[in-house]
Amino acid sequence: MEYFLKKGIIFFIFILGVLTIFETPPVYAVKAVIQVDHLNVRTGPGTNYDRIGKVHTGETYTILEEKDNWLKINRSGKDGWVAKWLTKVKAEQATNDRHYSKYDYLRIRSAPNLDGKIKGYLMKGDLVMPKKTDGKWVYVQKGNTSGWVHGDYLTKENREAHEPQKDEKADEDQSSTVKGKVEVGTAVLNVRSEYSTRGRILTKIRKGETYAYIAKKDRWYQIKYSSGKTGWVAGWLVNETDTDQTNTPASKNTYVSLNYNGTNLRSGPSTNYKIVGRGHKGDRFEVLSKEGQWYKISYDNKTAYVAGWIVEEVNKESVATPTATSNSLKGKTIMIDAGHGGRDPGAVGRSGSYEKTLTLDTAFLLKSQLESKGAKVLMTRTNDQYISLSIRTFHSNRSNADAFISLHYNAAPMNVIARGLNSYYYSSKDKALAASLQTSMVAHTGLRDRGTKKGNFHVIRENNKPSALLELGFLSDAREEQTVNTRSYQMKASQGITEGLINHFN
Repeated sequence: MEYFLKKGIIFFIFILGVLTIFETPPVYAVKAVIQVDHLNVRTGPGTNYDRIGKVHTGETYTILEEKDNWLKINRSGKDGWVAKWLTKVKAEQATNDRHYSKYDYLRIRSAPNLDGKIKGYLMKGDLVMPKKTDGKWVYVQKGNTSGWVHGDYLTKENREAHEPQKDEKADEDQSSTVKGKVEVGTAVLNVRSEYSTRGRILTKIRKGETYAYIAKKDRWYQIKYSSGKTGWVAGWLVNETDTDQTNTPASKNTYVSLNYNGTNLRSGPSTNYKIVGRGHKGDRFEVLSKEGQWYKISYDNKTAYVAGWIVEEVNKESVATPTATSNSLKGKTIMIDAGHGGRDPGAVGRSGSYEKTLTLDTAFLLKSQLESKGAKVLMTRTNDQYISLSIRTFHSNRSNADAFISLHYNAAPMNVIARGLNSYYYSSKDKALAASLQTSMVAHTGLRDRGTKKGNFHVIRENNKPSALLELGFLSDAREEQTVNTRSYQMKASQGITEGLINHFN
């Protein structure tokens, strides 16, 4: 018996050694790492094939095939070829590393680009296991939802799980110290038990209401509400206000002018109060005092309140002489959005010109034109940098801009002939703005009038300021591409936009 037991042990050790020797090797995928910016992706393995896109320095793609010193890769769901000598080929071990979302509401898309349909979201701290990559995009699965997220918004370290307890207590210890005030900037805002969307909803607050805050953490504010209770609100849905702006007496001869038709006049300084009347664009009312972001006005021999973000404050002299500014934009703030930028070139012209370059050049000329007419100008970008669509609208919504103008140049498929100008609006209240810009641009540039249309573009859809998106010509048309590349044309377009704004506001 002892003899057989010894033999069994020896046999087990032998089998274990064999399994160790023949352990399954790690799986490697051959990758191409792009070594230059703006490397052309072509339909076939040679420079005689058509260009179908571009890839950029540092982006990594799985190699599907190699032929004649060219590599076949998959980019944004489509196959294409790049020059091997402009890449670095490496074997990359397939990984199931844990990654975590760095932000709430990180979008999971159906394709590895911003055009991919939104299939779901990751919340801050959510764990995912990347399955494959496409450039800087990573394919992940969360529950029953799978798709692409941008790798810049993932991290291998779960900071939320490792947040030092000491910091949280420090915030709690300071709960009696008021650091400032925030005003609710969305219709209804949840107050939560934690600084995360996973926190329990304690109550709801409404647009225009102002609360003292006692702490800030990870873009969240801890506010005081309802008899000293505290909770957390999302920082991107509130605006910080001055702590001394409550019940500010108005100076004599101060009026407000309404910016929109159908403006609600209320019985108190919040959207919770009853509507006591309505005014229309250009109507002026005497200001009695200012309470937070609301004006107390004289209305029909009584008093009423109007929201400060939809009116313009004027003095008696400007009321008496409105024609003095009829040909200017004095007192107006315009935000210019130069489309695309950085790793996002936008449309690529027949001769290789980039939309991102043309929009920025035009934006600077437009800035000069607007400032010459007395406007204050804000810009979403002033150099060749990538800025997400959500950040652009975030800056617009937090600003005091009277209009948001997004500049673009168009492109059509190679087999489609298209020329001319388009102006787009999303909200029906902005249709008049887009129409005024379109009419004036066509008159100044002489390009074909393609009309004013409703467009479902993020920068105007998610914008609470009067906004329009302008397509200033087609880069896919060889002749029009030459035209729009000239400073002369860009100056005419800028003059047309400026005149369109003047006509709209006056």
